[in-house]
Amino acid sequence: MRWKDSKIKPDLSPEAAMANRTNLLDDLRAELHALLGSWGYAFAMGHGCTYGDHPEHRAVRQRAADLRARIAEMTQ
Repeated sequence: MRWKDSKIKPDLSPEAAMANRTNLLDDLRAELHALLGSWGYAFAMGHGCTYGDHPEHRAVRQRAADLRARIAEMTQ
């Protein structure tokens, strides 16, 4: 459903926008924290140094880098 077809209008007040941004930032930080504490991340960081790169481990490292970049972008 498109907004123009809906009778419900999004709340675009500055307070609502800030709350949404804060919630998103908290979610990103929580996801990064969980990822950094996971065995998958530990293997991704150790495996590349010892045995060479693996696509699954590369994806984990890329996700961590993406999360860090988004957090940095939102906190500037």
